[in-house]
Amino acid sequence: MGTIQIIIIAFFISLLFFATHLTAGLLLQERKYPVKKTALLWGSAGIFLFLDCCFSFLYLSKPWRMPVALTLSYLYFCGIFIYASADGFWKKCYLWITYGCVFCVALSISFLGCYLLVPNGSDTFVYFVRGVIYGVICFALSYAYYKYGRPIIREISGFRTKNWISLSIVSMIYFIAFVILLSKISADNGINSDTLLLFSLLVCSFAIASILIISNIYQMRKEARDELVKQNVEYLMSYMENARKTEQENRRIRHDLRHHDERIAAMAQEGDTEGILAYLGQNKEASESFPAWCPNVTVNGILRSYAGKAKEAGVEYIAQADTPAQSPVADVDFVAICANLLENALNACVARKSPGPIQVHIRNVGNKTVIAVSNPCNPDLELENGLPVARGVGIDSIISSSIKYHGEINYKIQEGICTACVILNP
Repeated sequence: MGTIQIIIIAFFISLLFFATHLTAGLLLQERKYPVKKTALLWGSAGIFLFLDCCFSFLYLSKPWRMPVALTLSYLYFCGIFIYASADGFWKKCYLWITYGCVFCVALSISFLGCYLLVPNGSDTFVYFVRGVIYGVICFALSYAYYKYGRPIIREISGFRTKNWISLSIVSMIYFIAFVILLSKISADNGINSDTLLLFSLLVCSFAIASILIISNIYQMRKEARDELVKQNVEYLMSYMENARKTEQENRRIRHDLRHHDERIAAMAQEGDTEGILAYLGQNKEASESFPAWCPNVTVNGILRSYAGKAKEAGVEYIAQADTPAQSPVADVDFVAICANLLENALNACVARKSPGPIQVHIRNVGNKTVIAVSNPCNPDLELENGLPVARGVGIDSIISSSIKYHGEINYKIQEGICTACVILNP
């Protein structure tokens, strides 16, 4: 083949692999960075893939072209995926290794299909047929994952480390087996009956293992849902108890209003102006101890509840909110996100015996709802991909609720202050 023909083939293969790798990466990832930075990262992977294919097809002998091009591109895209996704490390490993298994299966079928359909075709035509078969399989499987698998996977925390490590090991075993088999299929100039039988058995075994893994994932999702439901019920009960106490206090104030009026009238008759002002000042202080931060009943109730808890713990508490009475964010999601953030912040201050402050800002910026909570934190708190390494159900609940609104979650530590920011796009 001439140089121009080789470059055309390399461009076709790199474009096809880039499209399938990019589709898989975007479907599997939990976006960590803004859209612009994410696009630049994946775009750099496309440029690398094209240069990789050009180098392999121009300077390597035929048996080494595809293995080198595929290996380098897969590893580079793997690095971009792990870097650009905000999920747990082992969950990312499992997803990308499993995609690697699917990638090898699709590529093996494309090789075997060419041996059957065009055994004597030219190199250019063979590469084209392989690409069509491979592309049809990959995009069909990607669509199936998008419709059925992605909603389930996104519900499960990436920080269930033991579960994801086990699944990653199983996928890695199959991935290694598929790579070895793919290398043999690529090296065979025609269909080898033993290889075809081994490939069929391996695919069937992988399908059975995938069914077992899917059942395991369903069980993980059920456990995650049970934990989130239990925690949300606890927070809702706490909120309802606080609302009940507030209503009791309001009834008491209304009941005592007549007595206050009589007291003020008596002081007015005596001409005790300073006494009236002092008395009104006391009432003002009492009424402002739990102010109304915003018109939204749920958000205001959560802020008021934790204001009381912070006061009891001796922790300074500063809150600002402008959430409207009717918000596109559901009440249960406000509870899951705000209550968990504030609970974690208060626990951190109590554990450190820190006076705070806990600072809460809930703002509507355009069509976005921004929730930020900052507090003094332990110096040994570790973050990974913008989330605490050691995390419990609370952060899982925040993630689960924010996913509904295509949210972004990011923790950062600066000068001993941990700030958690959640951006929702309702």
